Amino acid sequence: MIYKFITILFLLSSSLLKAQVIEDTSLLANPPHEPVKEGKNNFAVFGNAEMRYFSDKNNSQFGNVSFKPIFLWQISDQLFVEAEPEFETGSGSLDIGLEYANMVYIVNPYLILHAGRFLPKFGAYRGRMGEGFINRFSTDPVGFGDGGIGAMNEVGIGAQGGFGAGSAKINYELYISNGPQILTDPDNNGQFDYEAYTGNNNAKAVGGRIGILPFSNSSLEIAYSFQSKNKTGMPGTPYENVGVLMQAFDLNYWGHITSIKSDIRVIGEWKHQKVDNAIYYKADSTTYTFDNSPTAYYIAGTIRPSHLNNGFRNFELAARYSKFMRPTPWGGETNQFALSLDYWLKWNTVLKLTYQTEKNTDNAFYAQLVFGF
Repeated sequence: MIYKFITILFLLSSSLLKAQVIEDTSLLANPPHEPVKEGKNNFAVFGNAEMRYFSDKNNSQFGNVSFKPIFLWQISDQLFVEAEPEFETGSGSLDIGLEYANMVYIVNPYLILHAGRFLPKFGAYRGRMGEGFINRFSTDPVGFGDGGIGAMNEVGIGAQGGFGAGSAKINYELYISNGPQILTDPDNNGQFDYEAYTGNNNAKAVGGRIGILPFSNSSLEIAYSFQSKNKTGMPGTPYENVGVLMQAFDLNYWGHITSIKSDIRVIGEWKHQKVDNAIYYKADSTTYTFDNSPTAYYIAGTIRPSHLNNGFRNFELAARYSKFMRPTPWGGETNQFALSLDYWLKWNTVLKLTYQTEKNTDNAFYAQLVFGF
């Protein structure tokens, strides 16, 4: 049913695109004395640079320096390309990667088509709240960073847009991507490579997200997202037909407390992954199986006295609790608490001081400096 819905959507989009092309082509029939308008090429660079400091009872170091330029190239009023390479040193050496390279066509105010490597549309933290200049903490909540549930990037095609519904607003995102590929080596049994550049079989992941902003001032968004793939293994292996279904709910609330001249924000997300049953092999060739259904969630709140007329308006206090309930072979359950004091040097430049506790991990202090440009 989902595949049929996506197919109908893209057929409709194609017909809209074809109609637009025919309309634009008619301009070529202008008389000779009316010049044909030429295309345009506008180029801009945005992005951020980050550096982090880490300290616990055993170690203290500067590291994880990264530079993330975002290139925007506008070809016409309807066509543009967005791309972000990333240069980082978090692994102890220089690592260069492609975060995304996405080609976009704006059909109309309610429909945008895109194709390439794009930020994930499953959930809200990855691709939205997790960027250094948006995240109020120096770290990610457990289950939402590397090694958690879901991709940091997807390769495929998609459609997104939004529309009004009375005083409320609704936004949507639908996509088809290569999707997750199951790992079956003894150290990673049942986990996934979410971000492969190419697919490993003829199946594709189908996913989407729908968000509702029920208030006229758009202060609250509540959303549901999903991703499904019925084949995640290599063809001809016992894992070819192992399927996976991911679901998530997220919320984002912004408000103002007049009595203390402060802005507050509350964000959170819950996500769950269900993997079909499979038999896995240990290093000694013995077999086992387990209920492969990890769940992760976090809730965070921030307060900033933005409307004071003194230096305190640049400070922001944030607190976050997160939990990752993993299958036993993955390490079992863990939880984390983080408290952060941030200082905004500019609207796009922030210094974060974060103290974090996590189950079975030493308490740690993190500092992160993020420059946006």
